[in-house]
Amino acid sequence: MKKHYLALGLILASTGINAAEVGIKGGSDFISAAITTEKTAPGMQYGVQYLSGEQKSQFVEGHFGYGFALGALQIAPRVGLFWADVDNDKSNARGVNAGVRFMAPLPIVEQTWLYLDYSMAPDFATRHVHHLYQFEAGIQYQPVNWLILRSGYSYLSTYGKYGHNDHRLINGLFAGAAVSF
Repeated sequence: MKKHYLALGLILASTGINAAEVGIKGGSDFISAAITTEKTAPGMQYGVQYLSGEQKSQFVEGHFGYGFALGALQIAPRVGLFWADVDNDKSNARGVNAGVRFMAPLPIVEQTWLYLDYSMAPDFATRHVHHLYQFEAGIQYQPVNWLILRSGYSYLSTYGKYGHNDHRLINGLFAGAAVSF
């Protein structure tokens, strides 16, 4: 088993991950904390996110993907695992989701990016929900190398099955900051 961990560690070390971000963001109905790799860099990308939404709902996601450049556009498809406690401990959902993030630099303003992030967990890959949809669109500004500011719109919802309710965990504007190292 130790050989597997060593091999995985060497693979991750050789992928060229050059920076990590630790940040928070929040809106009127949620607060979120995340540890991720730098979103604008090509190569291996991974991260974890914890979200506390309205009505004491919680969401945890871990994802793994690969970013690449298509001209100036940065594209990062990914897959991940999630767990959501959406109904005050009455029901929880878990499953596998997949998504993609697009980031485009603004040509006039340096270190400013527009981004769109979408992920979905289909019915066959989830438990207790038909689908999970996650969408985020916004602007990212990096005034100095170690500080990243974001704002935009975020949406996260689950559609229940087998008697479980539908839930909207996030639907609104957000602002956030991250430290890059």
